[in-house]
Amino acid sequence: MSATLTALSNREAYKLGDFNLIGRGEHATISLADGEVSRQHATIRRDGANYWVVDVGSSNGSYVNDVALTTARMLHTGDRVQFGRSIFLFDQGTTAPDLDSQVANTKTQWGKPAAPTSRPATLFVADLKEFTGISARLSPEQVAALLAEWYMDCNVILKRYGASIDKFIGDCVFAYWHGTAADVCVSAAQAAQALRAAEDAATSPTRVLVREQQDIVLDCRIGLHVGEVAIGAMGKGINTALGDAVNLAFRIEGLTRKLDKPLLVSAQFVEHWPEGRQYFKSCGYHEVKGRAEMIEVFSLK
Repeated sequence: MSATLTALSNREAYKLGDFNLIGRGEHATISLADGEVSRQHATIRRDGANYWVVDVGSSNGSYVNDVALTTARMLHTGDRVQFGRSIFLFDQGTTAPDLDSQVANTKTQWGKPAAPTSRPATLFVADLKEFTGISARLSPEQVAALLAEWYMDCNVILKRYGASIDKFIGDCVFAYWHGTAADVCVSAAQAAQALRAAEDAATSPTRVLVREQQDIVLDCRIGLHVGEVAIGAMGKGINTALGDAVNLAFRIEGLTRKLDKPLLVSAQFVEHWPEGRQYFKSCGYHEVKGRAEMIEVFSLK
């Protein structure tokens, strides 16, 4: 079933194909003359009869019905989609879109954000290995397609294991689970293994193309940690986790490059999953930016 995005500003309709790159760049499928839109801002991909929108690390974010996109989201007729200042109505032909009422309400209303609350959480940070170098060898369309597929993999797998995806930052994903009990740590470890396995086995057209033409196989690196975080809405309807534990989770993931390990977990993670200690071995103590004391990290045996 075909679908369109109709701009509320001038009612220009854009027919959507199987893969659509939205941005200011010359390679964008839907090119927008909007200073708040990134060169590669978002993608809309068709999957069977459904269309999924993903923000690909834009500077100013993407929104569906005034809610910020932090993961892939399936679109429905009548959904209001915003990139920068540009607002569109999605139509898949199931009902006639009410453009007049939408145009009358183009100002985004965020409402009062929920006050952040402190709670224990299990933290997950992953990114694609050497993606900057990989991007230099690919066209903008291929980069956007790979990111969109990576985001979809993260979305499906992390949600399968009960995680909340906090945000995507370029090729990096940050997610968390509420609580730090052993069963939560098990879910995080299983999600990490499943995500790495999914990248190894990926057979999407874009993955196959870059593998055959450029000998590029995507690989991801992951850091796991547990700690106290503040979770709440920080503006524009975005719920996020903040705190020293979050910073440390990113530092642990960063150590995967230095130690050349696909997965690293903190000593605190191992302590909260005593039965899992048998699966890990210590990689020693290491300095990380922003901390006076060295931290111990563990890799899989």
